[in-house]
Amino acid sequence: MRKGLMQGLLAVLFLAVFALPSSAQSYTGRIDVTVVDGTGAVLPGVSVDLSGAQTASAVTSATGEAHFLNLPPGKYTVAAKLQKFKDYKNDNVMVSTGLSVPLKVTLSLSGVSSSTEVTSEAPTIDPRKETISTTMTLDDLQKIPSSRDPWVVLQTVPGIIVDRVNVGGAESGQQSNYQAKGADVAQNTWSMDGIAITDMAALGSTPTYYDFDMFQEMNVATGGSDLSIATPGVALNFVLRSGTNQWRGSGRYYFENHSMQANNVSGSAVGQIASYNRINSLLDYGAEGGGPLIKNRLFLQASAGETHPKLNIYSKCNAISSGFAASGCTDATSATTYGISSTDETILQDYSVKTTGEISKNIRGSFTYFDGNKIKHGRGASGTRPTETTLDQTGPTALYKGEMDFTLSHSAFIAARYSRLTGGFSLTPKGVPTQEAYQDDAGVWHGNYYMYSTNRPQNTMSADGNWFKGKNELKFGFGWRKATVTSETSWPGGNIYTIYNGYPNMNAQVVRDHHTNASAVYSNGYFGDTLTFANVTVNAGVRWDRQQASLGAVTDQANTADPAGLLPTLNGQAATNAIIWNSITPRVGFAASLDKEHKTLLRASYSVFASQINATQASVLGTVQYSYTYYINVQDTNHNGVADPSEIAAAYAASKSNLAGYSGFNINNPNALTTPNAIGSYKTPKTYEAVLGLDHELARDFSVSASYTFRKYTNFDWNVLTGVSGAVYTQSGSFTCGAAQNVIVGGCIVPYYALNAAASAAAAGTTFSSRPGYNRKFNGVEATATKRMSHNWMARASFSTNSAREYFPSATALGDPTSSPTTPNINGGQFETPTTGSGKSNIYLVLPRYQAILNGTIQTKYGINLGLNYLMRQGYAEPFFVSKVATGDPRTNLKSVLVVTSVDEFRLPVVNSLDVRVGKTIKANKTTFDLDFDIFNLLNAGTVLGRQYDLTKSTANQILEIENPRILRFGVRVGF
Repeated sequence: MRKGLMQGLLAVLFLAVFALPSSAQSYTGRIDVTVVDGTGAVLPGVSVDLSGAQTASAVTSATGEAHFLNLPPGKYTVAAKLQKFKDYKNDNVMVSTGLSVPLKVTLSLSGVSSSTEVTSEAPTIDPRKETISTTMTLDDLQKIPSSRDPWVVLQTVPGIIVDRVNVGGAESGQQSNYQAKGADVAQNTWSMDGIAITDMAALGSTPTYYDFDMFQEMNVATGGSDLSIATPGVALNFVLRSGTNQWRGSGRYYFENHSMQANNVSGSAVGQIASYNRINSLLDYGAEGGGPLIKNRLFLQASAGETHPKLNIYSKCNAISSGFAASGCTDATSATTYGISSTDETILQDYSVKTTGEISKNIRGSFTYFDGNKIKHGRGASGTRPTETTLDQTGPTALYKGEMDFTLSHSAFIAARYSRLTGGFSLTPKGVPTQEAYQDDAGVWHGNYYMYSTNRPQNTMSADGNWFKGKNELKFGFGWRKATVTSETSWPGGNIYTIYNGYPNMNAQVVRDHHTNASAVYSNGYFGDTLTFANVTVNAGVRWDRQQASLGAVTDQANTADPAGLLPTLNGQAATNAIIWNSITPRVGFAASLDKEHKTLLRASYSVFASQINATQASVLGTVQYSYTYYINVQDTNHNGVADPSEIAAAYAASKSNLAGYSGFNINNPNALTTPNAIGSYKTPKTYEAVLGLDHELARDFSVSASYTFRKYTNFDWNVLTGVSGAVYTQSGSFTCGAAQNVIVGGCIVPYYALNAAASAAAAGTTFSSRPGYNRKFNGVEATATKRMSHNWMARASFSTNSAREYFPSATALGDPTSSPTTPNINGGQFETPTTGSGKSNIYLVLPRYQAILNGTIQTKYGINLGLNYLMRQGYAEPFFVSKVATGDPRTNLKSVLVVTSVDEFRLPVVNSLDVRVGKTIKANKTTFDLDFDIFNLLNAGTVLGRQYDLTKSTANQILEIENPRILRFGVRVGF
């Protein structure tokens, strides 16, 4: 024992020095076996064998315990042997991600029978569970009708709101934004087989896309005391399939096209909808399989798949700028007929290879290779983005990961991992390279759009361990990860784009090519202890995180078209460890059994989380910022529809006040080779969480749970004009809604504010610092009932209610006090997330006050399978506003002003999404054929998902998006 302990300590020391990992949510499960005799006395020296997705053996300790850790999810067989006792065997031990299976094995003395066969399943509630989480098993992923992407799965998790409704794959070509429990979208994390892969330049997003059939399980955690979870956001973890001792495989082919979908644009909706999407076609096909390369020693699993959705975007014929014959519009002036304004085609390609093996009795290893590529033609296509303004995207991402698992003794275990992620993509505009982009008075873009390319590699190392001693289980881990980001952004047509302001009057933004060169290093460590008593389990621990953001050197070339000469060539200097976040966060959890059978558990936890920093955060110190100048009252004298350099120069010459805005430089010294920006006093943003819950096992395969969560978010940092807060703004006027606007919002008189001239003149740059007093609070309740697959059926039902509010205790907690659709600035108001980037535009996420989810499947006689997936939730917020309000602000004169009293004063209609499956299973020897007939949006709902909230637009309050109509999907799956 002493020797084993010494080996364990030496291994921990070695890994702490040479293999500090970036810890991530657990992607494996475990089985904790306790062997007793018929009297309940523990039995040491029992041989326990495990087989399934992993093979292993152990001998019970003096306390009668044997632990099998780091097990891939799946079904296992547990066998136990001891002389003079009957052999024990249980073929139905289910292991899920992040959970412990407490398996009590009772050996009876030998008699007439030589063995004991156990058919009952393992318990459905786990006293060691430290998270509020939902696990989608292989049965969930394959047998419940879905659009087969991760974001569709996320919207079935209690408390999560997603920025789209994906009907039959119509939204599968682009990532979704999502949030839960008041956390910023940027605090969401992604992991694959235990390796953190979150895109650290676009926090909260994934660097790639996935083939649905690669997964054994998906686990989604939204809170709790697990020390391996770093942030307060949604922690999503994919678990790839692993090979076993039996060769097996599967293939699938799914098909949809436009002839298989209904029409839900009819009646009063005709003419009220500005644009809508429709599936042209969708193909989803691939294969996976694996088995033993060396029986009981080396296993292989591989997969390949492609998903190919193609969409048509329909707009009113009178809003389509060109190509009327091709679009199907017979009358270009019609406001009640629709034609194809653009198309959106995506090809998602994924490949993976995973090998696992037993190097020796006490050492296991694995290697994973994953490659995902997204090829997209027409990114951004919508009613306001016709074909020439869309983007073509490409960008493969590859992951290489190796892992070693060490069993140092019957009570000490260590796992170490290393990965290399190569990420990045490019966006190329479809328009003519020399064509300038412009936005018309209806808010529709024309001509072109921006160009962007980026590389985002990551290196990660990981190690964690467990040591069992009596009633204690010590857990520890350490971490290191480096993420680098380089990118380039430019606008075609001379880095100018035009915004109409009552044509031929125009506004123009003049920009400079912009480059980013940044990186961040993430280090962490944690230590905890789980104490297990007869009826109580207590876990307590502490986590340390250190995050260091740095900046590399770059050069941005001048834009000579700027008449004020404010955009010269600049060379940005490097800055190492410009921003450092340090945090120590405690976690405490408690679970008590309320009955002798341990079927009812009372849970409570207290946790503190640190936020994750963006890898580009140090860019605030860069000499080179994303820079632009904004000119108003530009006249289109040559009637070519865009602001030319000469026309911009004429507006500036006529009045210097036509330079109405600028950003990214010191206007008093635009040639400065030092930055006016600074790092002030700041703290690591933190989240304080308290959870109270109750779990009850109704049967060995059926459990219910409920929990209440309170959170407080504090220590927010922000980039703010130096010396500027809401305290140095004064009200400069009020906006009064006109007659047409009053019809929509019921009347309004709202104030707007301008920065004091003296404060504006003194604010040469931006300061990264703490945001004084600003905080956010969340209250939520969720309840779930889970019936895992047994007796030919499975189901999961949940209900949640949530509220997240933000608070500004003083004017210093505000920036510009003017309420806008993206920054409402309402003390005690609902926290809102406007979707941007890869997510939907014009969607404003406010947590739903009610959300209900039901899904499941039934296997009936004759191989008929019935599946159901239903979502009901409160609609998105409608933050109506007016744009281009002249406020007299010397920094930003024209502003968007919110004209409702709260962001959720108006809500879109309740979303009801019902998908069903009727399938047929045909078995022939060892081959299984599944014929799937799926119907998405069975009720053919046309729920409004987005409107034009800018009340100054000619299209104010028009519908911009509705739920896609009912569509059928045919699929065939073959397995052996």
